[in-house]
Amino acid sequence: MRNVVMVHTPEYVQIPLETAGIATRGIAKVIDYLCVFVLSTILSFVGLIFTSMGTDVSANDPLTSMEIAVLIVIGAAIPIGYFTMTEYWMKGQTIGKRVMRLRVIQDNGQRPTIFSVFLRNLLQLVDMLPFAFFLGMATAFINRKEKRIGDLVAGTMVVCEKKSPSELHLYFTYPDLSSYEREMYQRLPIISGDLYKILEDFLIRREKLNPVVRKELAIKLINKGWSSIQVYPNQEEFFLEKVYLYLRGVTYPSQYPYIYSQYFPNEK
Repeated sequence: MRNVVMVHTPEYVQIPLETAGIATRGIAKVIDYLCVFVLSTILSFVGLIFTSMGTDVSANDPLTSMEIAVLIVIGAAIPIGYFTMTEYWMKGQTIGKRVMRLRVIQDNGQRPTIFSVFLRNLLQLVDMLPFAFFLGMATAFINRKEKRIGDLVAGTMVVCEKKSPSELHLYFTYPDLSSYEREMYQRLPIISGDLYKILEDFLIRREKLNPVVRKELAIKLINKGWSSIQVYPNQEEFFLEKVYLYLRGVTYPSQYPYIYSQYFPNEK
């Protein structure tokens, strides 16, 4: 059964989101730990090569307590590092979460910070107790938002990302923003989730609109979200495309709808 919760954004807008269930998260976790296993194997092989260079160590030599402690720390650090870096750089996703169309978000619906993803993944060590993530699953089962202990402490949750068959075509700009553009659009006021969806719907459906109506709607959108901004005539959609790309990448991260550009028709 679907579990839908209301997320309150910093703009005091309520957005309904479906939380990820234990089974779906479990499958994503299995995929991720397969990736961790591959990564650990590669790192172990590389480490073995370096440690064997210039040393005369017998395979029968027992490990010291210090060496055992180091191996335990490394064994814990690899999965924590994998989950932290992927969730941060992939905007709330890991490889497993991307396959299962899941995403980590903050309680206010925004992209998680590096601190929040590190904290939630560090506390996986607690969620694993006493075995096989039992404590984490039990906590998620009784929590309204299906949060494990790491999510409760870090202020995060895992939600389902709906797949949209829609395509969004860019007619006036490239699909990627430069560092200068990101810095510039960061200074603009953040619009509500509702207005963001209106902007996205307009950019998807504008080709079917009458040219006069299309221009009027573009101007109304700018006046609604950025009334203090002076946009040159006939540059309204250029501005809206740029703002949308920034918001989609930072404030409302998502893989969908697919983006196609006039400059790069095959880009997604």
